[in-house]
Amino acid sequence: MPPTRGSVPSWLHWLGVYAVVLLYFSVNRCVAISALLEMFGARDEHTWANRVLGLSVGVLEDWVCATPLVLLLWGFDCCTPRNENDASDGDACGIDGDGDGRRARLHKLKSCVNTSVRFIVYCTLFLVFVLPFSVDMLLVRIRHMRFTFEFIDAYYNAKGAVSLLNVSEHEVKTARESVVVAAASAVVFGALGAAWIDLSLWNPSHLFASPTEEIVRKQYEPVENAAQSPEQALEEGEQEVTSTSVGRPKSAAYRTARKEVNHTKEKWISRAILLLVVPMLVLAVAHLSSPIVAFIALNTTLNEFFRVLFDLELYPGLASADISSAAKYIRSDIEQYTLLKDNVLYRRTTGFDGPLAFDVEIDPKDPPSVLVIAVESFRYHDSQYLVGNNTYLLNDVNITMTPNFDRYAKRGIAFRNMWSSWSTSRSLESILFGQIPYDSIPESGISIAGANVKLSGMPQLFKAKGYERTFVTGARIDYDQWDTFLPAHGFDTVLAMEDVKELAENELGIDPEHWSIKSHNGTGRAMSYWGVHDDISFQVLGNLIMNKTEQQRARVASGLPKKPFFINHYTISSHTPFVDRPLWYQRLSKPDFSPLYEKYMKTHNDVDVRNYLEMRYFQDLALGEFLDRMQKDGTLNDTIVVIVGDHGQAPENGLLSPESRQVSATRVAATILAEGRLGDHAGTMIDDAAEHYDLLNTLADIVGIPETGFLQTGVGRSLKRQIPFGDRVVWSNNPSGKMAAIRGHARLEYDALSSSIALHDTEKDHELAHDLFPSLTEAEQQEWKDVRDDGRHLNLYFKRRWKRSCLTKVVC
Repeated sequence: MPPTRGSVPSWLHWLGVYAVVLLYFSVNRCVAISALLEMFGARDEHTWANRVLGLSVGVLEDWVCATPLVLLLWGFDCCTPRNENDASDGDACGIDGDGDGRRARLHKLKSCVNTSVRFIVYCTLFLVFVLPFSVDMLLVRIRHMRFTFEFIDAYYNAKGAVSLLNVSEHEVKTARESVVVAAASAVVFGALGAAWIDLSLWNPSHLFASPTEEIVRKQYEPVENAAQSPEQALEEGEQEVTSTSVGRPKSAAYRTARKEVNHTKEKWISRAILLLVVPMLVLAVAHLSSPIVAFIALNTTLNEFFRVLFDLELYPGLASADISSAAKYIRSDIEQYTLLKDNVLYRRTTGFDGPLAFDVEIDPKDPPSVLVIAVESFRYHDSQYLVGNNTYLLNDVNITMTPNFDRYAKRGIAFRNMWSSWSTSRSLESILFGQIPYDSIPESGISIAGANVKLSGMPQLFKAKGYERTFVTGARIDYDQWDTFLPAHGFDTVLAMEDVKELAENELGIDPEHWSIKSHNGTGRAMSYWGVHDDISFQVLGNLIMNKTEQQRARVASGLPKKPFFINHYTISSHTPFVDRPLWYQRLSKPDFSPLYEKYMKTHNDVDVRNYLEMRYFQDLALGEFLDRMQKDGTLNDTIVVIVGDHGQAPENGLLSPESRQVSATRVAATILAEGRLGDHAGTMIDDAAEHYDLLNTLADIVGIPETGFLQTGVGRSLKRQIPFGDRVVWSNNPSGKMAAIRGHARLEYDALSSSIALHDTEKDHELAHDLFPSLTEAEQQEWKDVRDDGRHLNLYFKRRWKRSCLTKVVC
């Protein structure tokens, strides 16, 4: 029979460990199950059957997750055998005891140390295994996000901005409750390990063969006090029991020992089952389950182990990272290209053709410079000009937050249906390199790839065209590893916050003390964290452009060929939480935006909306002064200017999760200015769906491509070319929410992995309240499902190639 401890079978020690851990996992999953269903489930999937199946599969995953913990504790117990009295002595660490003298005190000290070590080890290992799962369940409940180890890297990349994260009182309370529950559970588990549990008494091999023992009996030399009790011998640390037979003289001492037979084969069978067979079976069950069941069941601790070590995850894959045909995603009717491989988007583009949506007059002997301005949080419906007849977005009032943008967009080419993928780093991946950005909440392609990935985009295009290439921003770029990424990918010069401050102090006479916000005795010329305000950075940018223009004129006057510039500029003032502003702007009389924020007083978001609107107006003032200066100097006529929102914003939903208002968060304002070069096309408004990643091919089509063509790896098209309205799909993905495919004014919202799907009219349903998908015919639904599947494939295609740094490789 298996060994026992007192009257309790020894296998109950193992069962007890599993029971505590599985109970902790299951209770947490039950608390979060409603949020899980809301995140991943379609309406018809919110059933009790899915709840029960999800919890059941979850128990299997939890059991597999708990097994390494049990085995580690078993190894610990085998290496540090407990004293039999540890669990029963009430004074193991105590003051009083039956024993006396030095031996008794040493025994008590040893017992105390043993108990403490056991408590610490059991408690610590429990927390190591349950914390990833606990954090995951917490994020699901408060943010509708799932935890991965990538969050740890994200914290390292943006640790300076963590203090700026908006957190509600409810979220803080929920987090505290989760911490208390985890800590209390760990203490209980540790106490059990210290007082009772001893896993060394049993192991799974006993299921296949009961332990057998041999009695070893040897006579030893006479020993003093040979008749001492076995209990005393054990107390003194003897591993074998010394005994004397009745009537045997004290001088004749015998010692007996039990020796367990080593069932090697059975041990290896049990290890294989625990560590290989069962996990593989559970992985198979997870992959065979429906997506909603798999997501309810998901044990993040176990899933991250599989993901990091084996690139496997505990849910069914609904798409692969391979695309059957790259030509399917490229407009061959307007782009002339050669694929390096049929199922890879890496290609050489040699020209553009087809009917024109607009034209820009370019003299190849006198090429214009190019300036791409990415405006922080600039959503399309802030512009009255872009909104047009949809005045309900502006609350039926004649108000625009962007009068200067509107004024210039009316003279250029405006894009009222331009889409982005949420967050600034992802916008840079799309705008500069034509990519569908890396799909992750905590990480970006910039942070994971850094200088290691080879890319081909705007910097490489303009390098081949002989342009100087400069990146300028008033923002800090130590965030998300921009400071590593940008210099490694085609820019000759990178100027960021500290550089702009130095130039502003030298050229504009800014007092260094004025950078601080008012509360720190400054005048707020810079933000408290993010960088220098846009009014300063645009002045510095203007000086830089004027200087480069003068250098160009001098070169041409001396008979040298013109060397135009390509500049990418990112603004920052309209970044959340919209409260940092220069002192002069605080005192400035502003338009009355109250009709646009008063209705949000009931949700207590009116202050956030007002702050956003005022900072949007401030940014527009700075942009207008900059463009007016360029026009007055004549530089604007020699520069193609692209102005586009890096992403949108939704303070109407508060600052905790603005991306949840999907259209506001991803539909952005955009225009191309080409003063004196557009002819009759000036004032053109393009209404068809476009995306950030289209700007690369659009600029290549405007300025002309190099003689040998240029390499690219994205899915963008030239917006300079006319195609039938609604004939093309663009993908706008938000890792914090849903993925989307837009065709014309129809926006399909879907999940990367679950079956949730909805269709909305973006012109009539900005809040996405009326799902049109159920009213479609079966054929129409299938057509949109095919679009969804294409989007999933593309998303995984780019994610794998960003992660493996093989965007410009044929084989990945």
